[in-house]
Amino acid sequence: MAYPRATIMVAIVREKVALWRRILEGHEVVFVLTHAEAMQRLAQGNDLQLVIIGVHFDESRMFTLLGDIRAHPKYRTVPVLVVLAPGQFKFSAIAVEGIDRAVTTLGASFLNLDQFADDATGEASIRRIVDTLACG
Repeated sequence: MAYPRATIMVAIVREKVALWRRILEGHEVVFVLTHAEAMQRLAQGNDLQLVIIGVHFDESRMFTLLGDIRAHPKYRTVPVLVVLAPGQFKFSAIAVEGIDRAVTTLGASFLNLDQFADDATGEASIRRIVDTLACG
């Protein structure tokens, strides 16, 4: 199924920009690397269909940004996907479950990218999830 082009803000660490650029090819993607950049982008308009936040965004300020998005009048209902990047940091299963529960409680979705193959097939699977969230 082909989805329309969406505008997606991706709040991640610099090392993961190339990965997300590949996965989101064809979408309008705005990369932000700091909380200040993210807040500035949120203030610019109400055109985002999805926000993706890396767990380690801006020295682990993922929960701060997620809370700010949920409190923002224009974006409180926009889907948010929190992602744990593959191989970047290893967490115990309990820690990953805790992040998942906290993210879900805050009204977002969680995706552990270590669960996907590190190849084009895995990236295509991640893309289908993103497309579904962004374009319904």
